[in-house]
Amino acid sequence: MQTVTPPSSPITASVPGLPLVEVRGLTLRYGAQVALECGDLTLLAGQFSAVIGPNGAGKSTLLRALVGLSVPDAGQIIFAPELGKPVNAVAYVPQQQTLDWAFPVTVWDTAMMGRTARLGWGRWPGRSDRAKVADALEQAGVYELRDRHIGALSGGQRQRVLLARMLARDARILLLDEPLTGVDAATQLRIMALLRSQADAGRAVVMVTHDLEAAAAACDHLVLVNRRIIAQGAPEQVYTPHNVEATFSSSHLGHTHAHA
Repeated sequence: MQTVTPPSSPITASVPGLPLVEVRGLTLRYGAQVALECGDLTLLAGQFSAVIGPNGAGKSTLLRALVGLSVPDAGQIIFAPELGKPVNAVAYVPQQQTLDWAFPVTVWDTAMMGRTARLGWGRWPGRSDRAKVADALEQAGVYELRDRHIGALSGGQRQRVLLARMLARDARILLLDEPLTGVDAATQLRIMALLRSQADAGRAVVMVTHDLEAAAAACDHLVLVNRRIIAQGAPEQVYTPHNVEATFSSSHLGHTHAHA
């Protein structure tokens, strides 16, 4: 069962380098099949992490567990008490293809969903919420598209709208599933710079990606996954031929190393 309990030591969420989330002995199954045996993982304030692995390796499963969309079969996910309710501490950007882009809403409405989700039912957004949304759209570079229908946007524009919705949530933990897929090179650079700035502001940023080279260049922390954590740590420690082969080998079942 997922539990939300104080970790063993005090945490100050705003201080870079201190843990915002601790994952301990996490196991998730789909029926009888083990989807992910995560082991232990800590997400730090001010850290930009990339979760990397082949299709079916359990990357998205890990994010869904962190955001509360999947219930672990074993282990704990422990949030820092300073974050308040975990539902407000985490902002999640799913893969684009999982969303209904024909839904009749504008770019502004979509970004505002990040605020209304935080406010909860029965509370209407006020002036400060509208200011947050405007700022989020500016940061994502889509403020000028605020009145456009989301169905009329390009893939790169849609991804930036999802980033704006995430930013409007004003969460301490940002989880993104394949944010670089289906966008052009310029948009990729903009996304990476934006995520880097969010980590530098003291948030824990976790991105699932297939682009190992881009992740190694931009991120502080790599987590290589193939049904288990193969290796985790700084890019210069983790990005080795042995770890890459172990991660992307179709026959590999994931011999866990806590750190490379």
